[in-house]
Amino acid sequence: MTIRLLHLADLHLDRVFAAMGCQGELARRRRQGLREALVSAGRLAMEQGCLAVTIGGDLYEHERAGVDTGRFLAETFASWRPMRVLIAPGNHDALLPGSLYRRVGWPSNVTVFTGTELEPVELTDGLTVWGLAHREPAWQGDPLGGSPATSGSGLHLALFHGAELGSRPEGKSIHGPFHAERIREAGFAAALCGHYHRRRLDRESGLLYPGTPEPLGFDDEGGRGPVLVEVTERGDVRFTAHDTSRWSVFTVECDAAECGTVEAVIDEVAMHCASTGFSDPERTMIRVDLTGSIDSGVFLDTFTVELGVRERFGLAAVKVRDRTSPYIDLDSALVEESTRGAFVRAATAAAEDADADEALVLEDALRYGLMALSGAEVGLR
Repeated sequence: MTIRLLHLADLHLDRVFAAMGCQGELARRRRQGLREALVSAGRLAMEQGCLAVTIGGDLYEHERAGVDTGRFLAETFASWRPMRVLIAPGNHDALLPGSLYRRVGWPSNVTVFTGTELEPVELTDGLTVWGLAHREPAWQGDPLGGSPATSGSGLHLALFHGAELGSRPEGKSIHGPFHAERIREAGFAAALCGHYHRRRLDRESGLLYPGTPEPLGFDDEGGRGPVLVEVTERGDVRFTAHDTSRWSVFTVECDAAECGTVEAVIDEVAMHCASTGFSDPERTMIRVDLTGSIDSGVFLDTFTVELGVRERFGLAAVKVRDRTSPYIDLDSALVEESTRGAFVRAATAAAEDADADEALVLEDALRYGLMALSGAEVGLR
């Protein structure tokens, strides 16, 4: 008989989404979408006949989660009975004093791991899940550093929130550091993890990161959703990803070098956005990296571009990052006997002796100065 579990992590309920530029109604829609993702995961688990749902941490964000979130979680999990729910708190939902894990009256089918060393929960005869908790956000313990008693009969799975050091994304924080090679060495058939927001299904090492159920940032492109874990009678463990996310994010690069007006920029950006093939505009967020050297007389108002493209397609959000540079014929400008020429010579000379940070400031100064000298409206980017 095959035993099925559904694994998810990094839902981040009550996230503000400020980094994506979400405010007001859009931010509320995104937060509601996270709740809908959890409900959807439970529905999928019941349809698949799962024995339990495992949650690898960062279920919510401690600083923002309140009474309403606790009630929502308790009622949602109760509706899944008799299916079990096993939760391993992570760095954002650490088992701190005053955390929801301590304040909420959880239904009988919910188990919240509380120790910093792996503890067993026998789900059924022959299958044991070992879990632990982050008791502080900056916990640096090795989840696989102890020696759990996994030498007994049956199959053992680990459940925790941690940073696999061999595949850490650039800039990702290190909490609960471990190495994938230790999973099998410690006696586990698989490690059901959380922390990394990109999905990773590694059958060879037994490492599973389901990724975020919904995109939390513009880098969270591609399929999103929980992962079905199947344990066969022979003791094999299979992972099957399910793409259930309702929100989509894309990043496109758009060269605006040939654009002579802001209207032309909007048309160019719109063409690149359409090329993503988005299917549900009301739940699509697109980041646009605007590049190229443009005439200093063009007033590039990114807010106008965002509004124009968003309304053209009915998109939830368009976020433009202005990475353009002012077009200037330096050879000609440097010898101009004019205020413009003197300005360019001064800015160029200063840039030659500047460090990297100063060079960026001087690039902006050159841009805005040329815009002002050309008579264009000047706006900060």
